Amino acid sequence: MEINGSSVYTNVSNNFKKMKLISDIINELIDTEKSITSPILKTKVLASRIQNQELLDWINNELRGYGGIKGLPKYRVYKCNLTGDYINGDMQYNQQPVPTVGLSQEWENVLQNMHFDQSVSSLEKTKSENKSGELSYTLPAEMTGIVQRNFRKLGNPYLQLINCKKSVSIIVVDEILSIVRNNLLYFMLKIDSEYGNVTDLNELKSKKDEITTIMNKTIINTSGDGNIISTGDHANVSATINISKGNKSELENYLKSIGLSENDSSELLEIIDSEEPDFQKKTFGQKVNAWTHKILGKTIDGSWNIGIGAAGNLIAEGIKLYYGM
Repeated sequence: MEINGSSVYTNVSNNFKKMKLISDIINELIDTEKSITSPILKTKVLASRIQNQELLDWINNELRGYGGIKGLPKYRVYKCNLTGDYINGDMQYNQQPVPTVGLSQEWENVLQNMHFDQSVSSLEKTKSENKSGELSYTLPAEMTGIVQRNFRKLGNPYLQLINCKKSVSIIVVDEILSIVRNNLLYFMLKIDSEYGNVTDLNELKSKKDEITTIMNKTIINTSGDGNIISTGDHANVSATINISKGNKSELENYLKSIGLSENDSSELLEIIDSEEPDFQKKTFGQKVNAWTHKILGKTIDGSWNIGIGAAGNLIAEGIKLYYGM
């Protein structure tokens, strides 16, 4: 029986390229200085070759954007501040918290959360171009009117809500991109670990259900074995922020109250006065930022049992109060 040498060589070559593709994706994801768009595009090639539609759907949403809040992953939803300028009697109040008590659950979800449905490339651009340290969305007149009517029902019948906006720290964009990078990296490492010895592309195609299960545990779901992040509702952490400007003792107590270890707290206390934040841009110094990223990494590996969204906001608020920002 004669073997078609050219055909055998082509099959071996294609499968070698497939395994190299996995290695290339892992190597690019490890390099945090690089954009995550490239490894996601390469993952799209892999998903197409092994004909995994679930993985393709997730990749396409991350590359093109989700086009709305329906079906948006929990790691793209963050609690926000709702503030406004309003007149009540003879007094005008600026940038004050605006209540949502009394509104429907649907409206509270819209007003109390920021939904990030943009593509990863758009988020990367936002991260690099934002200079204010804050992301905000001004409510349109129709929504402002609904909030005003509810505000009046709470006992302020003559209140006039001039404007209203939702805002979060720019750090949440960094967190979203970190989650996408780490979830995809964990998925690729699991695939490489489970099927790194597979040399037949058809055999990998036959593992569709197993690969989908791994994907659901590492990329989509937030519970069960194998997760690298717990988003939930960004963790139900209740902490009273009582930090005076420059008071290290109060900052230390606060850090402990939100679950940080003594060593992690001490590291911040040692560096926080060694550099000045940028008050105009509302950003921290290089050392504090590096410490923050290190701590956020502990939410990813599970050593700090809190959702990354809540972690970022809790840390940022505590540091801002210490600096008097």
